[in-house]
Amino acid sequence: MTRETTCHRVELYGLPAVIAGRRTLEVAGTTLAELASALVVACPRLAGPVIDPATGWLNRGYVFVVDGRFTRDPATALEAASEILLVAAQAGG
Repeated sequence: MTRETTCHRVELYGLPAVIAGRRTLEVAGTTLAELASALVVACPRLAGPVIDPATGWLNRGYVFVVDGRFTRDPATALEAASEILLVAAQAGG
């Protein structure tokens, strides 16, 4: 059984939003790896500063939040109703 590719609204925060010039992007994917690649296609300016063009995955310092859970696992499966954020991972306290 194959999963149908679903279009997702990705909310951008911090530098990703500044680079993209907008707060949201609509892209398709069934996993975060597919979603990251689709983000570069939708907004090529993210390649380099946010997403490594060689690997197609997030640079160190960025993380996805899927349904309230922080993750850097590219194999994370996405559901049609998944809430997805792309944010800068910050240390400190």
